[in-house]
Amino acid sequence: MVQLNTTNNKTLNIILANTNKALGEVLKASTTKDLSAFTQTKDLGSILDSLLKNNSQNKTQNQELLQLLKNNPTLKELGNVNATLKGLQESLQKTFQNGLAQNQTNQTNQTNQTNQTNRLQTKTENSVTLQKEQFPQLEKLQKLLSQTLNDIKNIDNTALKSKLENSGVFLESKLKNFTAPLTELKSLTQELTTILQGSKLPSAETLTKDFNTLLKSDLFSNNTNDPKALTQLTQKLDTLLEKTKQLMNSNFDKLQYPKDPLFTQNTKELHSKISQLNQIQNLQDSQKIKELFSDDMKHVVKKSLEEVQSSNIPQKQEIVKQLDKLNMQIDYYQLVSHLSDASAIYLPYSFDALEDGNITIKSAKNGKFFCDINLELKEYGTLKLRLGMFEKNQLNINIECQSDELQSRLQENLKELRENLFNAGIYPQDIRFLNYEKDDISYQPTDDLALGFEVKA
Repeated sequence: MVQLNTTNNKTLNIILANTNKALGEVLKASTTKDLSAFTQTKDLGSILDSLLKNNSQNKTQNQELLQLLKNNPTLKELGNVNATLKGLQESLQKTFQNGLAQNQTNQTNQTNQTNQTNRLQTKTENSVTLQKEQFPQLEKLQKLLSQTLNDIKNIDNTALKSKLENSGVFLESKLKNFTAPLTELKSLTQELTTILQGSKLPSAETLTKDFNTLLKSDLFSNNTNDPKALTQLTQKLDTLLEKTKQLMNSNFDKLQYPKDPLFTQNTKELHSKISQLNQIQNLQDSQKIKELFSDDMKHVVKKSLEEVQSSNIPQKQEIVKQLDKLNMQIDYYQLVSHLSDASAIYLPYSFDALEDGNITIKSAKNGKFFCDINLELKEYGTLKLRLGMFEKNQLNINIECQSDELQSRLQENLKELRENLFNAGIYPQDIRFLNYEKDDISYQPTDDLALGFEVKA
């Protein structure tokens, strides 16, 4: 199961009109009457100021602005994010192909027309020689798009989680929750030291003292830009990790203390994690931030936009237009996330049978989780599903189909669905088809819902 950690404060400065294009469009299109409906005679400055404060104190205002956001004509016309991604991918492929073709033409002309060398050199300098190595951000974006736009039939839990986290919607949250590598290394080392302290092995006591001495030293508090201090730290920690590894691999001690916490899989994984992090290049803040940015769609789009605007590549205006559009779509999801105290994101997969749709996941305080899937299918019309998860792996499913044909096909394949759920460790307790026109999927008052996150398909 894919899990996304959500928090009440998901944004930094993404909700200012001059930095969030989606908010700018809403405020530009809103009438005085619209604004007064949720500001209660407050001025525009108060509106933005209230958005920057804890939104739990402004639930009514946020809901009103959320409705303006969802009903804004400009934002409605933005269309499906996946369509934008596909269009951008096609434009980049065409642009690079045209650029390479132009390069080959220039090379041929230079070979065949040696008597006009000076004129051809001038022509070559003035033409666009589009090579991928000259446009690293566009090349990065092209690779990211090819990795993102997979068929939904090939969905994979690990890949899905990575795509959602790097969708661009969580970029500011990543920065806000950034943990310095040195701080993380110290925390992990303290965790390993606690395990050693609880060990019954005689030699673990001495090793625990050595770890505590290192943790209390100045090496963990030094600036990460000091190579000498980092070298000393990594070397000393490497020595202690090697001694710990020897204890963990001691067959004699395993026979004497078979249930010792030092021999658990958790300790082995913790030791491996510390060893990987304990490298000078991995302890640099700048390196971790670079990795944080490397595959994030919003960051790559912004850097690509800067690169394109300062160039003279073929289809420049079209690519700029598509990048601007994608940037605004990501801004839209970030603003919806802030106003609804949830996480609204797009589903980065290709699904040709889908016209439109959204997935909303909510958690209840009694340990239940609900997932509403509302789809508009090109051939079968509306399909609604309510999934209720309880006791970690027990599942109830309610289904509404506008199409009788689709309902029959789903019913015919229920056995296969149950088997697949069982194989995934999920146990369907009840799968029920509701009357599309008479019944309506709704939450019960006793469900006591808390907000989760919304996925736009």
